[in-house]
Amino acid sequence: MNESNGFQPRLVGSTANIYQGPPADTARREAVKLEFEGKDPALEITARSTTTQLRCDTNYFKSAQWSPDGTTILSSSADKTLRSFVLPSDLLSPDAASPRTLTPYALHRLPETVYATTFHPAYALQEPSSCLILASPCSLPIRLFSPFAPGILASYPLVSPTTEAYITPHSLLFSAENPNHFLAGSDSQLSVFDVNRNGEGPISKLWTTASRRNHNAMGTGMKGIVSAMAMGGGGLLAAGTFTRWVGLYDGFGRGGEVGVFSVASTEQEEEGSDGIGITQVLWSHCGRYLCTVERSSNGIGVWDVRGTGKKLAWLNGRKAMTRQRLSVDVMGGEVWAGGTDGTVRVWEGLGMTEGVVDPKWKFHAHGDVVTSTVLHPTGSVMATCSGQRHYPASLNFGSEEIESDTDSSDATSQSSRSSPSTQSSMSTDSDAGPARAFDNSLKIWAL
Repeated sequence: MNESNGFQPRLVGSTANIYQGPPADTARREAVKLEFEGKDPALEITARSTTTQLRCDTNYFKSAQWSPDGTTILSSSADKTLRSFVLPSDLLSPDAASPRTLTPYALHRLPETVYATTFHPAYALQEPSSCLILASPCSLPIRLFSPFAPGILASYPLVSPTTEAYITPHSLLFSAENPNHFLAGSDSQLSVFDVNRNGEGPISKLWTTASRRNHNAMGTGMKGIVSAMAMGGGGLLAAGTFTRWVGLYDGFGRGGEVGVFSVASTEQEEEGSDGIGITQVLWSHCGRYLCTVERSSNGIGVWDVRGTGKKLAWLNGRKAMTRQRLSVDVMGGEVWAGGTDGTVRVWEGLGMTEGVVDPKWKFHAHGDVVTSTVLHPTGSVMATCSGQRHYPASLNFGSEEIESDTDSSDATSQSSRSSPSTQSSMSTDSDAGPARAFDNSLKIWAL
């Protein structure tokens, strides 16, 4: 593998030390206040709450994603807070100070853990009415809000008909057919909501597996929590579950089932990797190949969905043996993914190579687990974020650490599959960089 490929991304923005570990001293508390400098005084209550939470645990970044127009980054952190970062227009200017210190424009603190978020597809910073975000907090209705204003704009309850308890979707996706509709993935169920119907439940449901209560279900056996969704060309929806199944549905997710397959049959036999549930599915640009990403797995599966219908390749060496969701991204024929060693790796020629494929090059991005690797819509800029929950007995980078960033609703179902391999082994490469206790940061890279 060519480790450097003669190219090193340039760091142009970072949250620096604002979230680096518990702020036990005055200097750290002052760093947290950077979030609220010049903001609405009403946010001071949230500031105090955030500071208190950070003293109790590491405030690591769980995920980050770009807005469709590429102007805003939404991050989700361990303190149950969503932060909106609006990037400065001169971020890539040669004359600008680099790297720039990033502070959130606004934040939303939720009462419970957030399982999924997504931007409205028409999001445009110049049109405030289009700046909308969906979030799925645990045991509460789905929420619609603006990333730049406090309060909730609308809510959409998903309620169990038998227990009357709120069902928490683990994946959210706006429909490519109708931007006013969005899909929510939950336990063996795909629900469609109308964003204009505030306070109402789903307008339609699709069960992914047959049961005694649902004899007319379209599914043939994809049972489990729908943890990931992606819309392909022609309105073909790919849905992945924590039980390691992938279902394909036409009609933009509202039609019939096209096919269902398990990712567990060949990965264990051929690669020796025992994943514990799909966390992400991604389509290639051409819409023919589907990438499947799992927790506690050292690779990424590539499936020739519209061709042979079989597994085409295995992108090896991801280094993601952890229960955390480590998101990856696809741009053109390249797959970008971060690992537990703080390194971002790149595989080239997606769909062009069969069998086991090693990364072409890599670079060290963080001093901790890289939880998200997301490319700007133009492909010229990349955002990464990092962190994990550390325990007093193992605060040094490079030690054996148990990762506990697991969704509460699926922890029980996955516990029977847990093994020593589900522990985060923080291995380092030769270019892994200096050791450090924490790295809870968001970084922007110019490619």
